[in-house]
Amino acid sequence: MAIMATAAVQGRPREAVRTALGAITADGLWLSIVTLGFLAVLRRYPRAVGALGIAGGAMLLWMAWDGARAVRRGLGSSPLRGSYRLGLMTVLASPFSFGWWMASGPLVISTLGWVGIAGLFASLFVYAIGISYALSWLGARVAQTAMIMAVIGVAMLAFFGVLFVKEGWRLVQG
Repeated sequence: MAIMATAAVQGRPREAVRTALGAITADGLWLSIVTLGFLAVLRRYPRAVGALGIAGGAMLLWMAWDGARAVRRGLGSSPLRGSYRLGLMTVLASPFSFGWWMASGPLVISTLGWVGIAGLFASLFVYAIGISYALSWLGARVAQTAMIMAVIGVAMLAFFGVLFVKEGWRLVQG
């Protein structure tokens, strides 16, 4: 997200969108892996899905906390250039992405269903384009734009973290 925001604020929204699309593609790959194997086993154990959902929600809350700390430090300009490959490989190589999909994937699938998942990925695509071009357009005009967008990202992580912990707890309770 930081690479995407930096590229957009520096007037490179297409680069930011390509980076985000790579990350979205990798998330789709992780979801496919979870769907093809892990979910088949866990479907019979809703309490296990709930426990994994709590772990995934906790991971999102940790990411929100870490993001909030980054916002306090400020989003410095990065010499790193974004690309589809960078977004894809960052998410595929991240133990956090792997852990989150393994922990929360079953909960996401059982809660949203396939129509909801399609909507989730479509909204990620729209979000990536909207944020990239908004940051690019506003970046030179409003110095705090990137920070505002980062705060919104932190709030979204926290919201979904709480949602997944709550839903996971419900499943664990039976």
